Amino acid sequence: MKQLIYILSISLIVFSCDSNNKISDLDKEFEFVKVDSVVIDILKTVHILDYHHEKELYLIIPQMSMEGRFIIIDKEGEIVAENTLAEGPDAFGLVTARVGFVGDEIMVVTDGSTFVYDLNLKVQRSFTFEQGIRFRLMNFTRDNLSTFKTTDGAISAVVNMNDAFLQTYPVDYFDTLNMVHLQNAKTGEIKKGGKIDGSSAFKQGVFIPFLDNPIYFSDLNSTYISSIMYGDSIVYQMDPNDNFKIVNKINLERIAPNKLITVPLEEATRATVQEHRGNNNRFGGAFFEAVGFGDEMLIGYRTGSDPNTVFENPSEEQRELEANSRKKYYFHIKDGKQIGKPIEWTLPGKILLNVGQNRYLQYGDQAELHEYEKDYQCYFIYELMEKKIE
Repeated sequence: MKQLIYILSISLIVFSCDSNNKISDLDKEFEFVKVDSVVIDILKTVHILDYHHEKELYLIIPQMSMEGRFIIIDKEGEIVAENTLAEGPDAFGLVTARVGFVGDEIMVVTDGSTFVYDLNLKVQRSFTFEQGIRFRLMNFTRDNLSTFKTTDGAISAVVNMNDAFLQTYPVDYFDTLNMVHLQNAKTGEIKKGGKIDGSSAFKQGVFIPFLDNPIYFSDLNSTYISSIMYGDSIVYQMDPNDNFKIVNKINLERIAPNKLITVPLEEATRATVQEHRGNNNRFGGAFFEAVGFGDEMLIGYRTGSDPNTVFENPSEEQRELEANSRKKYYFHIKDGKQIGKPIEWTLPGKILLNVGQNRYLQYGDQAELHEYEKDYQCYFIYELMEKKIE
């Protein structure tokens, strides 16, 4: 009997030690560690639009260029294809909403059509797709292109922006809104679906001016499409193979400062958007980007300005003080849930793209990224790693 008690005691001690040492998923801490870089032998600053994981290719375009010159480079920074797409037989124009790889092709989403190119940047086909776009950008994109492969092997891309101003937002606006418009890259067919439910801040009878834009993430390895609205706190993960059914809802805690102005949904007009957009953009927190690979991603969040750092007729120092009060964080999402604490991003620029297993490309002004001027472009790659317990 004494021997049995002794064995049980030892077992309890071992179990107790294991329990104390095990860290819950939410208590884990991660950090970004510099592991590599991409060097582009082009003097002009470039926009990096997308990355092809299997072929290790980058799609880029020179910044501030009206030529519409698109370039594909390999991981060594060597040019493998280029073409001017603003005019000529392969042209789509200048206005872009999203651009990126769709399998071994490239899709360009504009305000009235989508165009599909091969990897030599030669146009293959185009489709009409009318949508309301609030921001018409020339040779630049508001966010990354999300793709998805359905069970029948068809490759599609998320083409809608959902950000047009409406003169009057009907009360059922978010009931009737299809969050995802998937366009088949081969046929141009559009499939729509995905509706936010009563968990959303936007379903509580209020409207959050200027923060109703959604962001998206999915790729050809994802089992669902993830989306969250700037002013919301829930990532909705939807399955296009099951009529866009909501598979997971991931609650993310908004980080202060986060002073948002809301109005009753019945008063959600273009005028109220214009009236409150400045303050919501300045003082409200916002989920503003999503990057990842497969079912693992980072959701970017920026806080609002600290009201205590805001002054009338501010000096340069006071403006800098306010700018520094706005912090940037990334939420790590995996297997349908948040993993670890929010990771503060204290480096220059931002995370732009996933470029490998837990690897992310830092993008920013070259003067911010480097201590001295270079005659080429250099962007660093960081790996997301769990911090070791000391």
